[in-house]
Amino acid sequence: MAKRVIIIGNHPVAESLKRQYEARGYHVEQTKRLSTEGIDCNAYDELCLLSDANDDMAVAMLQPIAAQYAPADHGGRKLTCHLLLETLQTLRMLQTTDLCMAIRQKADVYPFTMAEVWCRSIVTDYRPVTLQSEQHVHVVVFGMGQLAEMVAIHVALVAHYPNYVRNHTLRTRITMVDEQAIERSKAFVGRYQHLFDNSYYRLVKPRDEKAVVALHHPVYAGKREDFVDVEWEFVEAESWDAELRDKLKLWARDERQLLSIVMASEDADSNTAQALCLPSELYEQAIPIYKYSPQTEGYDVRLPLVRMAKNVNYVYDCCYEENDRAWSGQLRYATEIDREARERSWDRLGNVKRMSSIYNAMTIPAKMRSIGLGEEDWDRFYDIPQQDIELLAEVEHNRWSVEELILGFRPCTDEEQEAIAADVKTQKGRYKERKIHYDLRAYNDLRPDGTGKPVQVYDRCLSACLPLIAKAFADEEGGEA
Repeated sequence: MAKRVIIIGNHPVAESLKRQYEARGYHVEQTKRLSTEGIDCNAYDELCLLSDANDDMAVAMLQPIAAQYAPADHGGRKLTCHLLLETLQTLRMLQTTDLCMAIRQKADVYPFTMAEVWCRSIVTDYRPVTLQSEQHVHVVVFGMGQLAEMVAIHVALVAHYPNYVRNHTLRTRITMVDEQAIERSKAFVGRYQHLFDNSYYRLVKPRDEKAVVALHHPVYAGKREDFVDVEWEFVEAESWDAELRDKLKLWARDERQLLSIVMASEDADSNTAQALCLPSELYEQAIPIYKYSPQTEGYDVRLPLVRMAKNVNYVYDCCYEENDRAWSGQLRYATEIDREARERSWDRLGNVKRMSSIYNAMTIPAKMRSIGLGEEDWDRFYDIPQQDIELLAEVEHNRWSVEELILGFRPCTDEEQEAIAADVKTQKGRYKERKIHYDLRAYNDLRPDGTGKPVQVYDRCLSACLPLIAKAFADEEGGEA
């Protein structure tokens, strides 16, 4: 019997979703009214809920949908629910706050926006960044609205590279350009307070005699080793300003930069107009230029990124269980992926923990490229040399650190460090509940946990298992094609 899916809501993306499901042999039903009235949700294997500028109503519908659905009638499987949202605020809320248990027990909810789908198409390392590379990634984002913020945070989550391990000045740089950048940066910095407290950033007015208005150093600069491999600048200018154009020309010709330009206004016509103002040197140097326009294609109902994230989480859980049971000093990690155990492990996670594995999965292609392995290698099993395992483990810790800062965690103060160090087994978890994380520090400064085990074990396990994660994903992707 064919699997069944229902698409609820009136949104142009519905046609793309319908085509995808029909190509996979699903029986597809659709109602344009954003309501579950008269719908037996228990009759379906998957559901697409499309918010039409009413995110609150769409999110509220999750409760009655879950109440109707009986996993026992579907072999114990939860209802897969694709939730299309309109606003960044609602998306961030659902990615950083767990849904109530009544919903989590019945449905796997995957929130997304089409703008977020578009953000994932931005490639920052179009040439691989290796340990010895002298280049740093630099992304210039035009705009400071919701979309521009989404782009900037996406880049901060995924653009982490090995050469920072060798040289801490080779940070990823995110430049945000807007005619009111300095004023608008206040709200942005406030929303991600702990990220910016621990980052280098500057405010720039190119037309002023004194160009640099303010330079912010991390709160522990000079006292602790740097651990945030992303830096920021907010430039108050418009795309046609001569001073900005001169700077863009220099950046385009600078061989030390991997430059990308993102036109991130929600107005597609404005993006085109601004792109026409860019210096010709950007085009002559083949600098990637991304222009946002509203999307109705690109969301994959097969959830390939989630499948990769499930593998990441499974490997992490195996590492935790094997090495916490009795730490012997010898690293133990997964050598195969049990799909049933993987699904059980994923089912236990709330949204926040799931997003951590999803963010990790987003960076796997760049990590592989950084050690000379492309996606064409994913269907072959191979070993990663020990020196690369250690290198990628530090890259992963740097990525995780930025993720945790974005999620609202902060490093310990000196006093809090002393309190935790006196009783790591008890106090580390208690402080973590208050979003104060003992492990938010440089990789080389990480301390043992309550079992005496070095916490680098987890990053090393994930890095050693990249071939396993990638091959399991490639095998499954081939089966889904």
